[in-house]
Amino acid sequence: MATGSPLPQVTWRLDSLPLPEQLRFRVGDYVTRDSRVVSYVNITSIQVEDGGLFSCKATNEVGSVTHAARINVFGPPTIRSMPNVTALAGEITVLPCPAGGHPLSSISWSR
Repeated sequence: MATGSPLPQVTWRLDSLPLPEQLRFRVGDYVTRDSRVVSYVNITSIQVEDGGLFSCKATNEVGSVTHAARINVFGPPTIRSMPNVTALAGEITVLPCPAGGHPLSSISWSR
């Protein structure tokens, strides 16, 4: 739920990436009588790879605010596809590992 004047627009992300474009993910919102924006994500037939850190960001001309919550889906480990990353030599680069499954005992990287 978000408030603001002008009314904020709400966007959703999963592990810092836009929500997957799948029919199972339905994003909706509505404005209450007291001018609060209620936004939600409905996941039909949740799967192991749907687990992760969900965040919503409410933005208007004045500023923005973000809230995040983790959803753990019990099941075997799985990894969602990762986007390509371009890095500059000598700079710090962060590579996220969008892993699902719960509980996860460890994540290891290889080149």
